[in-house]
Parts: sequence; structure tokens; C-alpha cells
Amino acid sequence: MSAIQVQWGAARLRGLYNRAMPRRAVPSDSDRAAFISLWLRRLGRDEARREALEAGNLASAYPTAADPQAALSEEHTAFAALAWLDAHATRLGEGEVAALLPDTRIRAGNSVQKLLWKSRVAFVAALGAHLKLPSRVPKWVVMASVAAGHLPPTALPPVKSAPDAPPPPPPYLVTLANKPSVLIDRATRGATGWDGTTLQYREAFEDGLVLNYFEKETTPEVLRQHLQRLDPRTSDVWRLLTAKVLESERDDVFAPVTVQPAELARALGLKPHPNGSVRPRDIVRCTESLFHLERLWLTMPDARGKDEKGTRKRVLAVMERGRSKIIDGQEVPSSWTIVLGDWARYFPRTYAPIFRGLVELPANSSTNVWTKQIGTELTYLIRETSDAPGNVRLVHVATLLTRASVMPEVLEMREHRNHHRAIERLEAALDLLTTLGVHAGWRYEPGSAAALDAASTHKFFGVWLECFVEITVAEELLRSVAALQADTVA
Repeated sequence: MSAIQVQWGAARLRGLYNRAMPRRAVPSDSDRAAFISLWLRRLGRDEARREALEAGNLASAYPTAADPQAALSEEHTAFAALAWLDAHATRLGEGEVAALLPDTRIRAGNSVQKLLWKSRVAFVAALGAHLKLPSRVPKWVVMASVAAGHLPPTALPPVKSAPDAPPPPPPYLVTLANKPSVLIDRATRGATGWDGTTLQYREAFEDGLVLNYFEKETTPEVLRQHLQRLDPRTSDVWRLLTAKVLESERDDVFAPVTVQPAELARALGLKPHPNGSVRPRDIVRCTESLFHLERLWLTMPDARGKDEKGTRKRVLAVMERGRSKIIDGQEVPSSWTIVLGDWARYFPRTYAPIFRGLVELPANSSTNVWTKQIGTELTYLIRETSDAPGNVRLVHVATLLTRASVMPEVLEMREHRNHHRAIERLEAALDLLTTLGVHAGWRYEPGSAAALDAASTHKFFGVWLECFVEITVAEELLRSVAALQADTVA
């Protein structure tokens, strides 16, 4: 073969190689066959396949392949990778290769291939030479070269093992459920129920316990403005705090814990920023909730007469705040180190499992707010009736609405002749609680259902308030409550 023929063949190889490069038009089968044929001629092998390819007979070229066209594509990619190595890698002589190897015996666990590859050198048998690869090699070249045997497997990039997925969190949070803790939960659901004059919150069925909204060196008028900004997220933050305290040390509820507003926002399931971070406004909202809780004082039921007031205890004490920064014009500490107030030592330590789904449910609609508060009260009720036989609980509608802190809203609807909306909202909340797994199903107790069917339009709402709802409790929740009851400390 003359020098002119060699140069012409090399030029044709480069032209075919360029057409085979990625990001260009996909080469036709005839171009692929011609490219492979040239390489087979250069390497001096598989003359029968080369002739079949030149004749355009793929079936004869790949007689054992189930899909001759796929076999053609695979071999074309292998030779395209080899052509890339031939064009871009540097050939090394024997002396240059020897200089890369140690004079001593190669230790076990190492091989000549591994040692050479540390210098990005590999022996390419098809070319009969050691090649030093450039620092950057297209991934497809490496993958195809290893698959075809041109490069050793050590050339493949290390496979990053996926980190073990963290175990899913339990479906519920263990929170305090004694009388003061439940009172704080209800009081922090919103400004409804608070006395705007005395800045106190009290309940008829929690005789003697009173919550006070107070902060030193702050006027009552400013405190009233703060109180009006109470929202259901504050009660969620309260349950998260007690859950964190119990998670840290259940036997010592006075152990200080440190929380970050951003951590609370994530636990509340608030929608993150597109970049994955917590939105600034949500950090501000969680900080406001912590300030609300810091302003709460519990009046103990230890007064000895009408003229004597009970002892006041902080709901929680802030031991330390982290560095502050200004977000949306407000000063926001980066962290809060808190401890429960002394009131916790005077009451039995009872616990309740609050479903994470309730805490994370967005308080962005009236139905969701009702669902969160009714679901929490149902959980408290299930704990209180843990000794009852079976898994069905009867719940009085009016009592449930009162304990869920939505009765004032219900009565307002009645006043505006929108009582049907209250009925629809309760039923929608109970349906959503079934979806969230708080209970396994509900229905009106048969006697109550019959009374509703017989009630006139004028009396229907009053009859509905006196109805009973049957709640079927999930077995998993019953077991959880039983386990927590066994762990109760007096």
C-alpha cells in the first residue's frame, strides 16, 4: 500500500469518525458499516465480516445477533471510541511506561493496570500501544472503551453508593397531654376564647387553671395587638416543643432543649423555597409563635380563698437565644434554648400521640383548621377513654366542637343562618381525618341519625348539636395509646 493510499485511508477514517461523534446527525447504517470496515481493514481482522459489511449484508456480518442492526450500532460505538483514543491520546514508548512502574515487586491488591492508570496510562490491545489519556475524556468514550475491552475496568469512574435512606419517622409525635398542656394547646389556637380585657384564657371544664398573656415592660394595649395575631400554628409549635422535650429526656421534662425557627418550619411541613431553603416569612411566623409561648403564664389552682390568687408559673423559660438577624423588618434569633416551667412538676405526666399529618397539615383553609383541631381533640379523647372496651368511641357533637375551639364560629354561622356550613365543615373534617389515618371511619350513631331524619328544618341544627358520632379507632393508635399509658409517670 503506497503512502498516498495510507494518507487517503487515514483522512477517510477521520471523516467517518467526525460523522460518528456525538451531538451530530446520527450516521446511517451504510456510514457505520463503512467506518467499521475501515477499522477492520486497518487492524487486519474479521475479513469475512468486513466483506459482509461492504456488501451491506448485516445478517451475514452478525449471524449470531438477535438484532443485527443493534449489533452494528454497538460495534460502531466501540470503534468510534477507539478512534477517539487514537486521535487524542499520547502513545508512550517502553521506557516511558517502565518509568511509571516501581522497581520493587508489585504488592498484592495492586496490578500493572492499576498502577499505570494512576498516571492515566493504559495498554490498548487493539492499537498495540500504551496510551496516556488526556485529563478530560468524554464519558461515552470511557464507557464504550471499557465495554469493548480497549480500556481496563479501572478506567470507569467510581460508583457513588447512594446513602442509606433515613428510616421514616413514626406516624405520630408523643406530646404532653396533662391538663395544663392541653389547656395551652387550646389557648394557642387563636385569639378566640381569650378575654380581651384581662388577657386571660380559662375553660369551664378545667376549673382553677388560668392562662395569662403577659410580658414585663409591655403595655396591655400592645399585648392585645400581639394576642390578636395568634394562629393555629402556635399550638402546633407548642406540641412540637413538648414532643422535642420528651424525645430528649422523657424522665426529665426540665432538660433544656434548643430549637431553631427553620427547624420548626420544616417540622410543620411548610412549603420550602424552590431552592430548598425555608422561606423567610415562615421563619418569622415560627419566631412569632415562640414569642407568644414565652408570654404565657399559668395560674395554678392553689388559691385558698376567693380573695387569694393562685401562684403564677411561666409556661416555658427561655434560657438563651442565638444570634439575631433582621428578616422582613423583625429581629429573629437563630435559635432558642428553652425549658418547661415549674408547673410541669405538679401534674401527672400523661402523654398522647398526635399524628404528624395533623401538625403538617397547612392551616390555609377553614376545613384544614377544623381538621387539625378536631383531630387533636379526638386523640385526647381516645387517650382519656383508653380503658373502654372495643375500638368504637361515641363523641357528642357539641362537646367536640367546644373542645376543638370552633364552637364560637359555629354559633356565628347559626346567627347568620349558615348552620349548614358548620355541618358540612365538620363532616369534611371527619372525612379528611380518615384519610390522614387519625381514625378508621365515622358515622352518626344510629339513634342520632334517626333523630336527624325526623327533625324539622327549624329544629335540625339544635338536634345536630346534640347528636353523637361513632368514631372507629385504628388498632395501631389504640396500641400506641396503651403503650403510652403504661409509661405514664405520676
